[in-house]
Amino acid sequence: MGIAPLRRNFSGMVPVPGDGRYEWDGYLEINQKPNSFNPAQGFIETSNSNYTPPDFPQLDAIGYTWTDPYRWSRASEVLGSGRKFNMMDMIQLQHDYLSIPARTLVPFFRSLSATDPQVEQARQMLLNWDFVLDQDSIEAGIYVAFERQLLENIEDLKVPEAASAYLSVGMKTTIDMLLAPNGDFGADPIQGRDQFLLDTLAQGVATLREKLGDNIQDWVYGQEAYKHALIRHPLGGAVNEEMRELLEAGPAPRGGNGFTVGANGSGDNQSGGASFRILVDTRDWDNTLGMNTPGQVDDPASPLYDNLFEL
Repeated sequence: MGIAPLRRNFSGMVPVPGDGRYEWDGYLEINQKPNSFNPAQGFIETSNSNYTPPDFPQLDAIGYTWTDPYRWSRASEVLGSGRKFNMMDMIQLQHDYLSIPARTLVPFFRSLSATDPQVEQARQMLLNWDFVLDQDSIEAGIYVAFERQLLENIEDLKVPEAASAYLSVGMKTTIDMLLAPNGDFGADPIQGRDQFLLDTLAQGVATLREKLGDNIQDWVYGQEAYKHALIRHPLGGAVNEEMRELLEAGPAPRGGNGFTVGANGSGDNQSGGASFRILVDTRDWDNTLGMNTPGQVDDPASPLYDNLFEL
């Protein structure tokens, strides 16, 4: 994609008159689009975050839908560590499940305590956790239930009911609101925020009890009843169960979520993420690795239909 359309006037993401005033006004050459050449840090990393400088002269020619910065932050943290990386390191980075939101939010619980024994046990487990959303981790299961509830609760607190169908609060904004709580949390914003977080954790624990049972050992993150990958075929609803099993791939346990470098979506079933991966070794082109999901052919009767799914 060497050119990008340029609008005469910025119309944002709202309707505009169809009288010709807002038609395309030409195309940008590739070197006029946001770019970086031999950056001082030695790498270019975006992960769907906003990499456009604020003084970019053609802001009306690019999209405005960016993700929270945490995947970019984590990958930049790894790549900027000063280490030298081999192919295996880069493979591991694509599957990195360390959660920067978790690393930021969990310390809020250090000076708090819960009255419910199981909620208190969950709090203490989080404080001894490595912030990695590993599929085999109970702590990851507890944290994700808390995180999902947090995003719901912050919207209930901050977004007026009349606007709730149109607005949502992102993770970056949520964390900013918790770091500098205002009167929305009560007369004592710090105390109110702390109680808000404890209540949210308790709600997350209640969700896990209902979903996975009362035994905390069953709250492992990656499982069919929690975080998994099931690739549904578009024809799955139109065929019998036997054919549907041939067409679909999974379920398989997963880790990560929408805020980790290994982006696996924020729902129980992975609905987003990388369907194609490639790692290019420019020193030895034959060492390049690529992968399709779930396999190499489209014929469900072929052993190559889902041969890459587990990988």
